[in-house]
Amino acid sequence: MKTFLLAAALAVIGIAAHAQAPQPIKIAAPVDLSGAAADVGADALAGAQFAVEQINKRGGVLGRPVALEYRDSASNPQKGISQATGLLQEGAAMLLAPQSSASALAVSKAVAAKMKVPTCVGVSIADDLTMKDFNPYVYSVTPTSYMEGRAQAARFAKLPYKRYALLSADYSGARAGVNRFKEFLKALNPQVEFVVEEYPKFGATDYTASINKILAAKPDYVFSILFGTDLLTFSRQASALGFFQQINNRFISLYDFNTLKAMGSGAPVGTEGWERAPANQFSGHGSADAKAFVDAYKAKSGAYPSDWTIMTYDCVTTWAQAANIAKSIEPAAVMQAIETGEFSSPRGKYRFAKYDHQADVPVYFGKVQQDKAFGQPVLAIEETIPGTVSRPTEAVVQKTRRGE
Repeated sequence: MKTFLLAAALAVIGIAAHAQAPQPIKIAAPVDLSGAAADVGADALAGAQFAVEQINKRGGVLGRPVALEYRDSASNPQKGISQATGLLQEGAAMLLAPQSSASALAVSKAVAAKMKVPTCVGVSIADDLTMKDFNPYVYSVTPTSYMEGRAQAARFAKLPYKRYALLSADYSGARAGVNRFKEFLKALNPQVEFVVEEYPKFGATDYTASINKILAAKPDYVFSILFGTDLLTFSRQASALGFFQQINNRFISLYDFNTLKAMGSGAPVGTEGWERAPANQFSGHGSADAKAFVDAYKAKSGAYPSDWTIMTYDCVTTWAQAANIAKSIEPAAVMQAIETGEFSSPRGKYRFAKYDHQADVPVYFGKVQQDKAFGQPVLAIEETIPGTVSRPTEAVVQKTRRGE
């Protein structure tokens, strides 16, 4: 009898303890872990996972642990919509947009706007997300094509080049980036001309035709929006054909930390690039908090965080900071906190504009060099253009929404 009573008492204590344990707050993430954006998706997932781990080490959000639930959206917009919807129906309080621009736009329109859940864009630069097709439950921590185009044009308007070749993967975010660069550079320097434009498919495996067309046009400079596997494949083929030597390294593209690592000794040293979140800059020239973040991530994973990792980390930690500011995970309260708060990140402090929920994050420019300290090529940063300079004004955003 005593044994029975003891067992019963222990069972009651166990039930009570379980009942008192706070339930995790779920974050939903359709992630492009296969398909054309797979390399970026893997880095983004690592950033989200690390953010959740760090948040939980600090006590969670409002005293509750955070849990990440994700699916492989395969770089497919319809799959992304289906997975995001299903995950949110299971009770997630926050949504991470997929990485490819097409999927991010699709999820923003079909899911975030309908289900009214805070949704963060941490990779795509498609400015439609925050401008033309904006909805009040989406926020972006990556510089948009408008911001990057404006920053790039400001840099190149000071340089003597007149004849530009343009090279971009054929998808909405990159096309928008090229168009913004052309628009802003032409406004600042009407003498420039664009002598050839090449748009190979996203995930192309053979760039020979584009390389030959660009060389035949004899440009002063080659402006490219390639990244990840596309940039890696292009650079290997271009190096084999002597492309960079023939254009005197007058080439720029989006170099992220992991792509440079994959290039290794074959990286086109001396070419230029831009980054959205360069780990080498944060580790060697950033704040103490930024260095601590890079060191902690490397200690955990054995590798340095890529741009995609850092920005997706910022997506999750921004939401957590906003929930703590609002003292609520209720969507409207969180979004109000995002509109009014200041947020900490490895990239420094940033704020969001109320009219587009775009963070005033910087764009970093530099040159590719081999770095012994990191044991790989890095982009040695020469110039940082703040988001307060490059982001659109409210008048510009409203004009875009009116279709003007």
